[in-house]
Amino acid sequence: MGKHDVEMTPAEQDEALQTARLLAKEFAEIGPVADSENRFPVEIVPRYKDTGLTTLGVPKRFGGMGGDIWTVARVSRELAKGDPAIALAFNMHQIMVGNLRGILEDETRERFFSDVVAGNKLICGAFSEERAGLMGLADTVAVPDGEGGWRISGRKTWGTLCQGADVVVFNATITEPDGNLPDDLGQHAAREGVFILSMDNPGISIVETWDTMGMRGTGTHTVVFDSAAAPPDSYGGHFRSKLFGEFEWNALLFAGVYCGLAEKVYEETREILKKKSLGATMEGADVALKGLGHVHHGLGRMCLETEVATRTLESTARILLEGRDADWNIVSRSAFIGVTKVVATETAISVADQALRLVGGGSFRRGHVLERLYRDARSGPFHPLTTDKLYETLGQSELGLFG
Repeated sequence: MGKHDVEMTPAEQDEALQTARLLAKEFAEIGPVADSENRFPVEIVPRYKDTGLTTLGVPKRFGGMGGDIWTVARVSRELAKGDPAIALAFNMHQIMVGNLRGILEDETRERFFSDVVAGNKLICGAFSEERAGLMGLADTVAVPDGEGGWRISGRKTWGTLCQGADVVVFNATITEPDGNLPDDLGQHAAREGVFILSMDNPGISIVETWDTMGMRGTGTHTVVFDSAAAPPDSYGGHFRSKLFGEFEWNALLFAGVYCGLAEKVYEETREILKKKSLGATMEGADVALKGLGHVHHGLGRMCLETEVATRTLESTARILLEGRDADWNIVSRSAFIGVTKVVATETAISVADQALRLVGGGSFRRGHVLERLYRDARSGPFHPLTTDKLYETLGQSELGLFG
């Protein structure tokens, strides 16, 4: 099978999307509460599992639904139209499923995905250190235990979905038997491995550190490893080189969430503008916003930008499904795929800005749907590849610095 073969029939894809639309309505109800209380709504986890979406991206040969990257991205987009923060939390699971399809060795892959399907398990990924994001080499260490396994110690600061997950996937650097790390950075990177542990491991705990401007409902807390026992079969293979070879799952699924966010902003704004009246002004006895020229112009611009983002997402997915990404330089591939993520996240910020200006000062009040979406949109540039890192990588590629 190819990397991005389509296994689901059109009818199966439509069913998954309809499931997401129905679940999005529940996200929409609980989202404002989760934001206000700054918590991940753990009560929605059983509902998510009941839908069967936990197996969406798992290949059919392992008992999953066999969702391709375009179908999974569309599901994330539909869920985000309900509530972007909750959708972003569950999006972590789908990203990890996609990543692990390519990262794990054959035997480990079959064992792991079969276990995920049988147990209807959710996965969180924790790869960022406090001093640096994904680009930083892992300070979390895996010290050999002398019996073929390791003891894991460290802190991962972006543990999205950790409070709802059954499994945590993370990177750690394998040390010398005495616990020392190599001084050479190349050797350090070469020793970074992917590990998979159950969240109920006695050496794993969660410290609630998530208190942010937006995306508060994701519950992206810190995952702490305190000499957590990692048996030999917890090792999933080399980390850094393999992860970036699967980076489309990060880029397109993040893009799906932020496209959904932008669409929600646009639709909420449009409906407000249809109904809102300024009442009596110097221009008339009852001035409706929908009759003002600058409102027409502003809403049209929001519509255009949202369309560009969603079409960029689809076209990038089509490139991958058709295998045309093989034409890109292997080093800069992640950046060219990441174009859709940056377009989506920057669009979400732009349309949220415009929405508040068009609707007026009432939307600036805490609790207004556009105020919440405005804050949620601000998280987009921080997802890997970050917006500035992508610009830098594309520039280096275009100047021929990658050969």
